[in-house]
Amino acid sequence: MSIIGKVRNFFAMEDEYEDDDYEYEEQQQQQQQKQYQQQKQYQQQQFTKHEEINHERNASKQKLVSIPGGASLSSKVVLAQPREYAEAQDVADHLKSKKAVVINLQQMQIDQAKRFVDFLSGTVYAISGDIKKIGTNTFICTPDNIDISGTITDMLFEEDNSIKRW
Repeated sequence: MSIIGKVRNFFAMEDEYEDDDYEYEEQQQQQQQKQYQQQKQYQQQQFTKHEEINHERNASKQKLVSIPGGASLSSKVVLAQPREYAEAQDVADHLKSKKAVVINLQQMQIDQAKRFVDFLSGTVYAISGDIKKIGTNTFICTPDNIDISGTITDMLFEEDNSIKRW
């Protein structure tokens, strides 16, 4: 510090300027804090609005699209052509694991095919599913997460009158 600075300091001339600087810095800090708080409140309001919009979108999506069992489960269709009654349990296991099964019973004897359909009818009833005939000796069995709509007319089945129907 120079001699002039010491003299000013002694007579307190320097302190006035320092006090003014200190007050100015304090005001700036207060303004910055106020701006920071305002910005923080604005961001919080924007975040809240954004969350409300997302919540409304999710709620509207839930109203429009409903996937029983969740979106993570994918629907699958299994094709089966059993040759004997013992394969009925395998088909039932597919149904229990929420997979639809199309069954072609043309290679089975009629009495075993009837028992097979009876067994699957019980299985479908137990899991609240559905079973429909879609062709000659062909059936579709679905679990409760898959709906069957529509019908296949009997004209398709009348092509060959010599085939014994069930």
